[in-house]
Amino acid sequence: MLIPNCLFRVGGAAVLLSNKAPDKQRAKYKLVHVVRTHRGAYDKACRCFYQEQDDVGKTGVSLSKDLMAIAGGTLKTNITTLGPIVLLEAKSP
Repeated sequence: MLIPNCLFRVGGAAVLLSNKAPDKQRAKYKLVHVVRTHRGAYDKACRCFYQEQDDVGKTGVSLSKDLMAIAGGTLKTNITTLGPIVLLEAKSP
């Protein structure tokens, strides 16, 4: 279920993080800000990606046509929220 986390909560980056003390020496980056956007209240977002069983009984994933639009909107919201935090303000001369 990593795909819905990446698309709707942008939590896939958590795979690259570590809280182990020895890893601090090797780290190239430090996590400073976290932005989370939850789209679970929207019906289209909930229905565009879900796990179900087929007629044979094998579990699979169903993707809707709305997936790219919902994922793009969620990513846009995250970038809009995170942008002012991480980008430097323009200094007037």
